[in-house]
Amino acid sequence: MPATASRRRRRWLPRRTLRLRLTLLYGSLFLVAGAALLAITYGLVAGGTSVTPSKSSVVITRKTGSSQQLPAFPASVIGAVSNPVKAPPNSGLGQTAPAGSPQPNGQAAVVQLLAYAGKVTAVFKRLTTAQAAQLRAQQSKADARYEELRTSQLDTLLTRSGLALAIMALASIGLGWLIAGRALRPVRTMSSRARGISERNLHERLALDGPDDELKELGDTFDGLLGRLEAAFESQRRFVANASHELRTPITLERALVEVALSDPSASVESLRETCRRVLTASEQQERLIEALLTLARSQRGLESRAPVDLREVTTEVVRAVPSNGIEVQTELGDASTTGDPAMVERLVANLIQNAVRHNEQDGWVTAWTGIRDGEPTVEVTNSGPVVAPDQVDELTKPFARLGQNGSVAPRNADARQGVGLGLSIVQAIADAHGAHLTTDPRTEGGLKVAVRFPRVAD
Repeated sequence: MPATASRRRRRWLPRRTLRLRLTLLYGSLFLVAGAALLAITYGLVAGGTSVTPSKSSVVITRKTGSSQQLPAFPASVIGAVSNPVKAPPNSGLGQTAPAGSPQPNGQAAVVQLLAYAGKVTAVFKRLTTAQAAQLRAQQSKADARYEELRTSQLDTLLTRSGLALAIMALASIGLGWLIAGRALRPVRTMSSRARGISERNLHERLALDGPDDELKELGDTFDGLLGRLEAAFESQRRFVANASHELRTPITLERALVEVALSDPSASVESLRETCRRVLTASEQQERLIEALLTLARSQRGLESRAPVDLREVTTEVVRAVPSNGIEVQTELGDASTTGDPAMVERLVANLIQNAVRHNEQDGWVTAWTGIRDGEPTVEVTNSGPVVAPDQVDELTKPFARLGQNGSVAPRNADARQGVGLGLSIVQAIADAHGAHLTTDPRTEGGLKVAVRFPRVAD
């Protein structure tokens, strides 16, 4: 029950596609970058000194009241200045007094001037103290008002910037969705076309258009894979069809021989023995074919392990064991050590020798050579025989291909004495399993020169 409820909840959620994840990634990156930019801008505006006036720059002037007037200058001193009289020699003053006023002596005038200066100084002190207090009060009010305006402006900046960031974040998500959809359009095309490809239409390709980017390279890689799969499927179809035909031929022959023998009421013991011998021959051919098919299938699986293999020793044993049918087999064996499956390498050399003996002339010859060629261990088998057309050489490594009397590839229903048509196919499969290179060169005088070069052994 909980699992069902969980599945129901997931149905309402959008599928976590690559497009959705890319869109969320674009939106998140834009939101983080915008928030960081907003925070940096706010910090610079809030803490910047270029926009904050100093307290000393605020100048407030105010007129003082009439009660703060200077004291009147002493008239006696003014008179002394207007009508100067010569001061006594010991006074040190040269001041004069105005006409009609008593003429004070110089010492009294100095005293009056000093008293007047004291009064003026006191008045200026009172004026300076009052104005400084008024300036400080006005400065405090101005600073408070400035901070209020500054805080209001910063709040407005933050609010409007946040609103703009939210609008741009939504716009970036929408644009990210469109851009991600456009960028992933080739992927959707490949997915839809790949879903329509099966074993029945492997000839179709993705055929992705567009710029030469990573997605185009991926599409071309899938097309190459489909081409290899098509070739492998076609090869398997031909192999199954040919194997079915090759297996059906001896079975049909065996059944026909038995039916003919049973339908003859006057069959003698000798005729029945002859029928049994022919059935046994067909069975042996069928056994060889099945063994060859098993060897080919085992070779195509690859190697499970590797062991040291001496090509000279293997070739010596094969030449000694394989029947030559009266054909001279010459050997020129040198040191050639490699690694691989000893049984499969022996089968490879045996197939080369058997093919060279089977497809030969009555008084022909076969040469087996081993050694190091261009740093690679090599086994090479050359034989005389019919001339092989150069354009037919590649066909010989295909399953159930046989060499006819005129040097061309014979049809599948050729004479059974020519073999089952899997000799060089098995050689090719074993060489591929060992990473070796097979070359087949026709000789102008007739026959073939087949060489298998194994990878060099690391010291």
